[in-house]
Amino acid sequence: MFEPMLKQVGLFLAKLQFRNEVDTVQPMTEFFTGARSALITLPVGYEEAILASNAMRAFRNRLQHLQLTVVNNSTRATSLIDFPKCEVIRLDPADINRFSLPTKQTLQRILQREYDVAIDMNLDFVLHTAYICKASRAKVRVGFDYPGADTFFNVLLNLDTQRSPQVLYEKFAACVGMF
Repeated sequence: MFEPMLKQVGLFLAKLQFRNEVDTVQPMTEFFTGARSALITLPVGYEEAILASNAMRAFRNRLQHLQLTVVNNSTRATSLIDFPKCEVIRLDPADINRFSLPTKQTLQRILQREYDVAIDMNLDFVLHTAYICKASRAKVRVGFDYPGADTFFNVLLNLDTQRSPQVLYEKFAACVGMF
């Protein structure tokens, strides 16, 4: 009953927290291939997480040098996580507070390392994954374009949402792969 209102409060709190952080201009060439570590938040739904993982897997094979951290909201494995330098952090409902923000303990687990790139693979706005990407303080934070996304990301991909999720994730991976 109060869930939408609590999410709005959570979004307001996130915007308030990050209001003074200004992104600096980043060169767009090789921001991903030149990275040492990357954070990828998989979509909340398991089927979408599988599609996103499969799309990124083909691209990821070119990036054997990356230390990869995958945030997964499911207890089931995806194809993206069977990588030599991959750490998987699974989120349970207890890891998200009533304002749809990650708990401090969750952020401490995720932010134990520094990230050069943070990618949110959710097609729609999911506050806790967008927040995790912004809190990572990665120089490059990539996400899909939706209202308010510029608060959390400095690279927005505006893809045709009329297409199937599989096509969208493949296009997303291809766009990221250009850099």
